[in-house]
This record gives sequence, C-alpha cells and structure tokens, in this order.
Amino acid sequence: MKKSIIGAGIGLLLLVSLLLPAPSSVYAQATTIYSTNFNSGYSGWTASGTVDGVATPSIQPNSVRMRGTAGITRTISTVGYTGISVAWNMAASSLESADHCYVEVNTGSGWTAIGTLNDGQDNSTFFNGTSNNIAGAGQNSNFQVRYRGNGATTGDYCYAEDITITGTSGSAPTNTPTPTSTPQGPTPTPPPGGSVPGDPLTGNGSVTRTLLTYNDLFNGSSTAPVDDSAFALPANAAMPDHVFEGRLELLNEATSGGFSEVKDTYRYTGSGDNPRKHLPEFSFEFVQNGSHLIPVTQGLIYTGHPYWNYIVGPGRVWKENSDNGYSRAAFPFAIVQRNANCTHNGVMTFLFNNSGISKVRYQITQETCVYYKINMWGQLNGTYSAYSVTNAATYKANHAAEVANRLPTRPIADLAIDYPGSGVNISNFGSGVTPAHMTYYGVIINGTNYVSGCNTRYGTYAFCENLRAPSYSTAKSAFAGVALMRLGQKYGTGVYNLLVKDYVPEYTSSIGTWTNVTFNNTIDMATGNYRLAGYESDEAGSYMETFFLAETYTDKMTAAFNFPFKVSPGTYWVYHSSDTFIVTRAMNNYLQAQEGSGADIFTMVKNEVYTPINLSAGASTVRTDNSTTGAPFGGYGLFWTRDDIAKVAKFLNNDNGYANGAQILQSAMLVDSMQGNASDRGLDTTGSPVFNYNNGYWAKNMTPSEFPQYTCSFYVPFMSGYGGITVAMAPNGATYYYFSDNEEFSWYTAVNEMDKLAPMCP
Repeated sequence: MKKSIIGAGIGLLLLVSLLLPAPSSVYAQATTIYSTNFNSGYSGWTASGTVDGVATPSIQPNSVRMRGTAGITRTISTVGYTGISVAWNMAASSLESADHCYVEVNTGSGWTAIGTLNDGQDNSTFFNGTSNNIAGAGQNSNFQVRYRGNGATTGDYCYAEDITITGTSGSAPTNTPTPTSTPQGPTPTPPPGGSVPGDPLTGNGSVTRTLLTYNDLFNGSSTAPVDDSAFALPANAAMPDHVFEGRLELLNEATSGGFSEVKDTYRYTGSGDNPRKHLPEFSFEFVQNGSHLIPVTQGLIYTGHPYWNYIVGPGRVWKENSDNGYSRAAFPFAIVQRNANCTHNGVMTFLFNNSGISKVRYQITQETCVYYKINMWGQLNGTYSAYSVTNAATYKANHAAEVANRLPTRPIADLAIDYPGSGVNISNFGSGVTPAHMTYYGVIINGTNYVSGCNTRYGTYAFCENLRAPSYSTAKSAFAGVALMRLGQKYGTGVYNLLVKDYVPEYTSSIGTWTNVTFNNTIDMATGNYRLAGYESDEAGSYMETFFLAETYTDKMTAAFNFPFKVSPGTYWVYHSSDTFIVTRAMNNYLQAQEGSGADIFTMVKNEVYTPINLSAGASTVRTDNSTTGAPFGGYGLFWTRDDIAKVAKFLNNDNGYANGAQILQSAMLVDSMQGNASDRGLDTTGSPVFNYNNGYWAKNMTPSEFPQYTCSFYVPFMSGYGGITVAMAPNGATYYYFSDNEEFSWYTAVNEMDKLAPMCP
C-alpha cells in the first residue's frame, strides 16, 4: 500500500494503541476477505466508461485511472464474516467544484460513499481511509465496492490504488457490551460526514458573523428581512458537534411575523391582518447525515391552511466558533398557493444542542408568480423533540444518492472558458427578461448544467440547488406528454387512439361532443370543443377562470367539459389547460384498468420515469380537493429544481427516453414530439408567429429568412409555462431554460448563442 498524507499519522496511532491496556476478553482477529493493489490490472472488476489499467507514471504506474464519469465495481461475498471494514486509497486530478472522486459500498439498498475527494484534493496525491463495521455488509453474498468519478470533462481523473476488505470470522464475542438507548433521542456524538458528496466540511469554524448571531437568535427579534447570505453555509464552517434528528415544531405561526406586498394584482390581502400574511402550522421531522439536514417529507405538503401549503427542502448543519457550543442549522422551504402553482421561496435557521433550540428565524423573499409577490419574515419560538426517526437510514441514503447523481454544474460564464474560440456571448443568456423577475436560467450541453445565480430581493438565495420553481404548463410536456409516452411503451401505441369517453364518464355532462375524441387528440388540444378560435382566447376567458378556481374534482371536471362542439377532432388547435386535465384523468383511469384501483398516473410517472432519471425527492404535483388523494392537475402544478428540469430536458433531448439500460418512453412518439419526424409536425397554432404543437410539446421552425445566421431550417421543440417559462431543446443537443414571472418570453437569442457551441446546421 502506498503512503499518503492521511497515512502519515498511522505510526502515532499505533504507538498510542500499544500503550493502552489490552481488552479484558479475547476477540477474534480481523481476516482479510479480499485485497488488491491493482498492480496487475483490475481483472475481476466491472468497468464502465474510460478506464485505464496502468495510469500515467507521474501519478502511480500501477493504479487504475478513471476518466470523467468512469468507474470500476466488484462484488465480494462476506458470508461467514461480520464487522466488515473497507480500507481504500485513491487520488484525483483536474477536478472542478462540482467534480468528485468516490469510493462507495452497496449492501443491497443502494450505493453509499465511504470516501470522497473534492476540488482542492486533486493534486495527484493519494489519500486513504477506512470505514469500519459497515451496516448490512456482514453475511452478505452480494456486497459491492466501487471506485468512480463524476467529472464533467474528459480531463477529470480519479485513480484507484488499493482496496482491502476485512471482517471477523464466526460470531461476535458473547461478552461484547451492548449499547442501551436513552429517551433523549439519537446519539449526540459529532457526525463523521463523508457519505454525502462534499462532506465532511473542512473549515475550522472561525466565521465572522454580523447577521443572525448567537445573541440575535436567542434574544433578538425580526423586524425586516436580512441578506440571504446570513442563512447560507459559510466558507469556513466546521462539522457540527450535534445531531439533529426528530421533530421541529414552530409556535404562534398564525399570529406572528412581518409581511409586505410587492405586487398584489387581485388585491388579496388588504391593509388589515389576514391568514395569508402568516405561515401555516409547521411541524416536521428531520434527520441529519454529516452536515446535511434532510426533511423526512419532501414535495408538496397539504397543510389545511386556507391559503398556503408547504414544500420543505434539505439544508445544512454546521459549527461556528462564536455560537457558544451550539450547532447551527438552516434549510430552504417554500409556501405554495393553495389550488395553484405560485411558489414563494424562503429559508429558516436556528441553533441547537442536545438540550434544545434557539428561536427560529425565517424569511420569504423570492417567488415565481406573476400576480402575487410578497415578503414574509419572523422569529418564532419552537420546540425540538429528539428521537430516532423511523427509516432514518433510508432517508440519509436516498439524499446522499440524490446529491451524488446531480448533473455537474458550472457557472454559466464558464461556457466561454469551456468552449474557447466559439465567440459565445454569455450576456445573451437570460437576456430579454427583467432581472428582478428572473428566478434562474441555464444551458445544458454535453452533460453539464451551466447555471445562473438565483437572486432574491435580499441577495443570493442561500440554497440555489434546492430552490423550487413552479412548472406551470411545462407539466403538459414533462408530465402529461411523458405519461402518454410511458403508457405507449408499457401497453402499446394503441393507447394513443383510445377514446376519452370510455375512461372519463363525466363527459356525458359536456355541452360539447366527445364521441370520437382520442387521448392523442386531447393531448394535442384538438378536441374540436371550444368557444373562441383566437390564440389562447379561451385560456384567458371567464370559463377557463372557473376551471382554474375550482378546487374539488367535481367542479374542476365540470368546468373542463364546458366547451361546445365546433369542428371535427384532430383538425384545429385551441389551447386549453382543461384538455390536459381531462386526458390526464383518462390516462389515470386507463392505468387503473390495467393495474388496479390503487394505481395513480402521477405516481407511475414519478416511479417509472422521474426516479430512473434521478429527479429530486421533492418531485410532486398539485391535486384537486387540496388532498393527497385528489386527481393530479396534469397541465400544471409541478415544482422543479434547476437539476430536475435539466435532467428532464436531457432525458428528452439527448437520451431519447432511455435510462438505466431500458427504453422508458415509447420512442416513435418521442421522436414526433421532438420534431424528428418530418411527416408529423403536429398542428399549427393560431398565433403569430405560428408554432407547432405536438403531444404537449411546442416547436419553433427556425428558418434562414427569419434568422440569417443559419444556412438551413430546423425545429426547436420547447416546453412553455405561464408567466415567462421556457425550456428550449435544440437539435444540436443543447438546451436553454429559464424561469421568470414578468410575462416575458425571450429565448431565440439564447438559441442563436447555442449554435456557436455546436452548429445547428451541417
């Protein structure tokens, strides 16, 4: 085994161990189950990506070199052994901030990192470590170990040098002390970190803080929002001294806190007090993994509040020396307008130790919402009930996997660095949208998500990676359109031509004609039933307003069918969010006919599409009746992180509906939706300019006459959402997305810039 900077202290540890008294009972000694130094290559390991058995001599001539996202995996039987330990040794070179090298184990419930190298540890020096007594690893015929990287470029390298797996043969000694649990909750010992990429924190806790100090959180009050940086993980944060596991409950939410309006189109709140000006009741479970604070329930949470529901996201826990021995926690959350998609993002923070917590400071200073913009803030008393959360290990493992599987990110300005000579003008990304109304934007190309910042009215949001933006009508594409393609893959393309009337019995109350309307007609918004033929005239009318305001399933479905017959189905496009609600219900009832009454169309999409492409745990949808048992809206009501929408676009535009070794979406319909079939462009829309609309996806024909820089005509399929949301998936494999709320739709210039990164025309 080669020396490393970590290994330099082993001699001292050995000396100390020799001076300690021997244990009073005799223990079985650890036995080597498997060991290799890779001097003869990596025979017996399964490789993925670009792997070299003999690396460059400047690093170590007998190590295994993995480029970019490559890795090597081996399965080891530990049957007959307990107390499994894994000792590892690896190095890295040329990593950026989002790149890591990992050594991981899998006991059958998913991969967990036991060693991580980050940017700053990429100087070609070998680091080693040991993970002892790995839970679930003993007596396991399929215990797996893996070295891998997640580098964004081909110049990122990870090097595996040694690995040794040991265990104790036979049974553990009968006189081994058994830990006893106490009513105080989980162990208060410092978390080791390391299982989530980026952990453990490497700072020493020396943080200069002027906002939300120890005294502020224990003795102060909140009179206005502060800069969001006060809630963020600081650069020199140290690993926390305490473990937060249990329930956080806030007190007096309904009567406390400050509120100010920025925009109130519908005059919701007025000058007096109003429940809309206060948080819903807050009482949620959390677990902690290293420096990561993980809410047990993620996604949309129905609160029963007259106006607001919650989304709670994962945050961080850390130590600052000036906090008088307490650990500091902060996490993102959002309040979501009931029966709607508007999303208002906020943050919370508090101090805690094994005895209790400080007051909890919160503020909401950002939203994606055209008609209602607000600030909310306060400092509330709260309680911390410490106990061991059921299935805590699963929540920790799932979150670690989610972080590890995020697409590599780089600042959008780095496009000019990574594509030298392209002449790309970075300022044209995000252009055409008033900065104060931009939530975030980005470009996905060659597997990397080049991201903007995420500004609030009080500085940069503390948790950009977990900021939630509403989907609005991008759900018509990424949920309803995807659902139909998934059904086509599972049950055959005949699903597309099924009749709505056979699966939505409420059609009998319609004033229109649904005799021959298919699932495909409806997702194309070509049912033939409408009132006004103008571009989105029905969508902006009073009948559709009734549909949007209806909360119960009965009222919403009644409003959805309240359009008269005009023309034969499949012949004329009229934009109706109500049509997508109808076809989503039809797909739901068809799915139940195939899989039983417990089936749900959104759950199918989440489990069979979103999970395989590694969307965040908070993937969720608004439903009727303000209830988890209601019908999903279909046409709007999802919530995206920037990683979520990037993965959806990559799945559609680059991966052709293929993930985890399987075709998930029916390929022919996806090709049609992405304008890959010249004989099926969909229907022309009725606006100016004319777009195409096919299977829930828009498309723009980019022609040399309109855009002289091009020598050919091509189509750009895109998803679009209310208020200023676009996800434009160009045929060169690049995608531009932005989420804003000032009714500004401006993305052609960005597509033209992406042409400089990879030409659209041959």
